[in-house]
Amino acid sequence: MRWILTTFYFLTSLFFCNALLAQEHIMPNGDFEGMKRTGVFKVTEIVNPLTVKLEDGRFVHLAGLNFADLDFYEPGDLSITAMHILDDFLKGKKVTLYQTKNPSKGRKTRMDHHIGHLVRTDNDIWVQGMLLSLGVARVRTTPYNPDMAKQMLSLENTARKAKSGMWDIEEHRVLSPKEAAKHIGSYQIVEGVVNTVSMRKNKLYLNFGKNWRDDFTIAISAFNLRKFTKQKLSPQQWNGKRLRVRGWIGSYNGPYMDIDHPERFEAIFEQKNTMQTSAEKPAAPAPKKQNQKPRKKDPGSALPVFND
Repeated sequence: MRWILTTFYFLTSLFFCNALLAQEHIMPNGDFEGMKRTGVFKVTEIVNPLTVKLEDGRFVHLAGLNFADLDFYEPGDLSITAMHILDDFLKGKKVTLYQTKNPSKGRKTRMDHHIGHLVRTDNDIWVQGMLLSLGVARVRTTPYNPDMAKQMLSLENTARKAKSGMWDIEEHRVLSPKEAAKHIGSYQIVEGVVNTVSMRKNKLYLNFGKNWRDDFTIAISAFNLRKFTKQKLSPQQWNGKRLRVRGWIGSYNGPYMDIDHPERFEAIFEQKNTMQTSAEKPAAPAPKKQNQKPRKKDPGSALPVFND
């Protein structure tokens, strides 16, 4: 069965690449104003879906991406498809490398691989944007490489709405907080409404259930809260808000996700029926009025969406 799926994905990747060559104008270009252009190089090898080798011998790690089925010993069908796409699209081609503006942090991995975004020079197609648009990858930023998050998340959202690639596969859907417990030990996207917000031992906890001992919880350290403040965001006030967040799900009093930079939060949606925090007492019910017509249910309104 596996060789059948692999063959299918391989043929699909060839179709995608031929379509790209015929319709390059519809693929994303990207706005790299906030990044540093560090050179133009020729790609000689695709090492894996996240790594390419350049003609000068250096390796480049593709920033901002995650492959849901990437196993370096036994890659899944999405990862194999991505490698075929990159091989057809990049091998022997010149690319422009864009990296974070901070020269001391975020430009290299522990393996001395360069980290950055690649753009093919002959058609200006942004490699990360292409993979996200085709639905073979999802967004995964890091504290030192949050660049391009807004643009990448927008492309991922478009692919998800169109059910492109992985977004047409049930196992890769966005999870609810109740489903998070079944995915401990993996990188996931979770969306739900915050039930309570509390600060304990220099950490802010956002709980998505009534019992913090076993519900899905997000934690943000006091140090990392400063990054939110710089972006004029206040997680302390997100009680009752619907959030979409991504990260590694661990286990600590239930499924647990530690957030170290704001770009991990994709969107905030206002919920009219906000829930009480653990420190608040529920308000007394309003007295009933006679002969009052029932009001229509308020569906809620969206706050300005960031990183989306």
